[in-house]
Amino acid sequence: MSYYQWDASLDIGVEAMNEEHKVLIEHMNAVYDQNAAQVSKEELGSSIQALFDYVIKHFADEEAYMASIDFAGLETHRQLHDNLLTELKRHIEDFANSDANQVSEQFIMFLKLWLTTHIRGIDMKYGNLNH
Repeated sequence: MSYYQWDASLDIGVEAMNEEHKVLIEHMNAVYDQNAAQVSKEELGSSIQALFDYVIKHFADEEAYMASIDFAGLETHRQLHDNLLTELKRHIEDFANSDANQVSEQFIMFLKLWLTTHIRGIDMKYGNLNH
């Protein structure tokens, strides 16, 4: 069973964004699983980079979607994305600068919190416009 799970509570009612959220969860699980398996720092770093690259793509797609529906909260949402990226970069830098070949428990919890608060709470705001 995967650590990060897709379930109905993450369904925001926008299929394209739901699909991207599922891919995001797959990337999170790859990081979690490789971290637990204690793979090499290089291999884990590669998965973390893939997660980061996908986050950039997803945020751009999500912001473009919100713009296309004239979502009033776009600028606030964009700022939240910027904050998430800043936090993600900090965790990545901590990993890169450490001697360990594993990410911190704080990094794992950050990803979990991201799912539970950002997608379930914040993303629902633009998704609920379609319900």
